[in-house]
Amino acid sequence: MISSLGFSSGFPTKLEGIGRRTHRFSSRLNILFGPNGSGKSTMLSTMAQLTGCGGGGWSDAAVATQLHYKAEIAWDGQPVFFQDFVSDSDTSFLRTGYLESNAFLRSKGEKRIGLINEIVNSFESRFPTYKLPIDIRPTLLLDEVDNHLGLAAQSFFWNDLIGALSKKYQLILATHSIFPILLRRDSSLRKDQVIVMIEDYDRVCMRELSKAIDYYNKVNGSPPAPKSPAI
Repeated sequence: MISSLGFSSGFPTKLEGIGRRTHRFSSRLNILFGPNGSGKSTMLSTMAQLTGCGGGGWSDAAVATQLHYKAEIAWDGQPVFFQDFVSDSDTSFLRTGYLESNAFLRSKGEKRIGLINEIVNSFESRFPTYKLPIDIRPTLLLDEVDNHLGLAAQSFFWNDLIGALSKKYQLILATHSIFPILLRRDSSLRKDQVIVMIEDYDRVCMRELSKAIDYYNKVNGSPPAPKSPAI
């Protein structure tokens, strides 16, 4: 498990979402939420490099990459997995011909949810959750895992998949999705699990979403009130 990360010199300290403070992480779910340039990917990449999985995949080699800036990590040595879903958005472990033989997976968005399911399957094959000892808690570093997913798929991802994974893994994820903000009072997605990189950025996003919904209702009419059940 990774419990903290701090930067003391170099370009990350100049990013508003990072600075020189120590960033602490819970043992279950940590969501880095913020605009482009706030430091989300830099934090994930740094943790990956310091734990030996900077090129992606598992940290089996545990050979840290030499950084061009100073950063310190508190890590207990448990396995870490890193996937950059922005740079490696088309990287797949699917067998050759899988997409061609399944037409419904050919589009970019559907291919992506297929990739996510595939990544989850690889976690399960490496560390079957029903066999994972309580004292082993691998860390998953996922950079914009929901990139290119449609709203319906994002809702499924944040409602169902994340809660299940966080029962056995420490998750540190970066996202632009509004769903963690919308759902963060849900029992599986608490408010303290969302790390807002820029002060009030979550409020700005919610305000803009509210304005868009108000405009939609104004143009299309308010949605009808639900009917009372027949007696």
